[in-house]
Amino acid sequence: MKSKILILKTGELPRLVTERHGPYEQAFIDLLGEEERFVVIDARKEPLPEPGYGGVIVTGSASSVYDGDEWIRKSEDFLRRAADRGIPLYGICFGHQLLAQAFGGRVEKCPRGWELGTVPISLGPEGRSDPLFTGLPTAFPAQQTHGDVVTELPPGAVLLAQNSHWPIQAFKLGERIWGTQFHPEFTLGIMEGLVHSLTSALPPEVFPGCPADQPVREWILSGLHDSPQARSCLQNFVKQVREMESTRRS
Repeated sequence: MKSKILILKTGELPRLVTERHGPYEQAFIDLLGEEERFVVIDARKEPLPEPGYGGVIVTGSASSVYDGDEWIRKSEDFLRRAADRGIPLYGICFGHQLLAQAFGGRVEKCPRGWELGTVPISLGPEGRSDPLFTGLPTAFPAQQTHGDVVTELPPGAVLLAQNSHWPIQAFKLGERIWGTQFHPEFTLGIMEGLVHSLTSALPPEVFPGCPADQPVREWILSGLHDSPQARSCLQNFVKQVREMESTRRS
């Protein structure tokens, strides 16, 4: 029997998005299928169990990992204990930052402003051979929405991907821990809703690069497009979980 994969939920998408697309975890389940294979625990509201899963996916969040909330501290401790047990971990956006902080890295507000929309990602030498990016080209588009970034990788971590907005877009620590700043789970529809919500809530000056004669929302929406290649990262992670599970049992 296959072990369950935990979706550690650390936030919710804006109401406009959830009304149309369901709760945040649905984006992962729709992409990966096999709904019965996944367990969802909201780290903000529910107690964290002993880490006995086949793998853990940590979602994005509107929170900042340096906020100091108790649930964030407990989530870091949970992830360290899971790593001690050899459980594969994959953090996305806030999850990427949480893993970096939990293992000794640094996360700060991005000095270059907010990154929102469909953006190019470039794999570095280590990323091109990493199993998280199996089947992906050296450069591919991905969906982004974040104002914080990892400014210092954890000791021993390897940089996997970057782009022009921020040089740390993906990393790996050891053989079982990955983080990506971008969102492989986001569809084009989810991104459109996020752009509408965030450009209403945030001042235009936090979005760098927008032409002075063009509204921020229209500028970002005009650059949105689908990102099927980035979705492979989640599928590749689940594949890694299964392969590691098979190896442990053989």
